[in-house]
Amino acid sequence: MVDHALQLFANMTEKGVLANIITYNSLIHGLCSFGRETEAAKMLIDMEEEGVSPSVATFNILVNSFCKEGSVKDVELAVQAMVRRGLVPDVIIYNALIDGYCLRGEIDDAEKVLDDMVKRDIVPNIITYNSLINGYCKKKQIDKARHLFQDIQDKGLIPDVVTYSSILQGLYDSGNPAAARELFSEMQTKGHTPTVLTYGILFHGMCKNSETKLMHWLSSVRWEAMN
Repeated sequence: MVDHALQLFANMTEKGVLANIITYNSLIHGLCSFGRETEAAKMLIDMEEEGVSPSVATFNILVNSFCKEGSVKDVELAVQAMVRRGLVPDVIIYNALIDGYCLRGEIDDAEKVLDDMVKRDIVPNIITYNSLINGYCKKKQIDKARHLFQDIQDKGLIPDVVTYSSILQGLYDSGNPAAARELFSEMQTKGHTPTVLTYGILFHGMCKNSETKLMHWLSSVRWEAMN
């Protein structure tokens, strides 16, 4: 399908019809959707040669695609390219970069990106912090995860089910099932509906920690959330 769009684009330009930012963004998005990031990046260069300046949205498309491919280095280069063009990366791009670093276990780099966000007066959101909390938990840094969990609440942000699930995973992995059960109860009290993933974390964590009262405790869980 994207090849048909590219052919149509070629026919359009041959007839002297000028493409605009919407046209280029659509094509770049199409290329990225089919894993053709190299062609998408080249199109960014082509559009500039035609006098069409890329927007933050253009780079958002590229960055999201690079992150899905795990190409953190390409994300870094895209952010640098934005800055050179006088564009300010938004929270979406910073979140993608932080998540990319966290997935690679490069927490120090993720923290540096967060610091840069704050310096640029870009306000981190719950997605930003969820990536960091998940990163801390995967690196077995549960104390840092719990500290950040409390810190974001002090700042007025409300943890979501993703936040709670990450902390639950971290607590079980660190051998603290009692704290995990307490957190799960808090999660429900605050009105967050557990997902299938959340229950999977509970099952695995309890079995891993050899909890003899597993079935008794699970009988009190609100199973309707899974229906």
